[in-house]
Amino acid sequence: MRRSRKVIITAHCVLNQNTVFPGDARSTGIMKDAVEWIQAQGWGILQLPCPEFTFLGPDRPGMTYAQYDTPEYRRHCRRILEPFVEQLKVYRQHGYAIVGGMGIQSSPSCDPGRGVFMEELAAMLSEAGIAVDPWWQIPATESGQFDPQDPAARSRGSQAR
Repeated sequence: MRRSRKVIITAHCVLNQNTVFPGDARSTGIMKDAVEWIQAQGWGILQLPCPEFTFLGPDRPGMTYAQYDTPEYRRHCRRILEPFVEQLKVYRQHGYAIVGGMGIQSSPSCDPGRGVFMEELAAMLSEAGIAVDPWWQIPATESGQFDPQDPAARSRGSQAR
């Protein structure tokens, strides 16, 4: 079978809800609606690392954007994103399309429009000359139902600069 040569970037927890802050999980394992939609498009998934999990572990307290907006956390985000950005460069050098990204609405780190981690990713992508657009976001609802046709699911936040 022929590969699509198209890849979407996803927040870590789209594929692994076990890294989510306790009590905020939107599913028991994966975000099935989002993954099925990506699969239907024929795209590969490039999973971002989870910055909160790697910074504070699985039993971390709930924190806000302001609490994560520190030089130490931003350095951590950049450090764990370095190999990821290098991987994107390789994809681009070999003719792959980065078709967009997927984040988590209301996450202090992974909201595409206002998350600390996503801000650092946007800066690093800009520095590398890599444009990623559009961005979708998993809604901040208990069900976590993803509908790519819903205008609220589409984000043109910090990533679209």
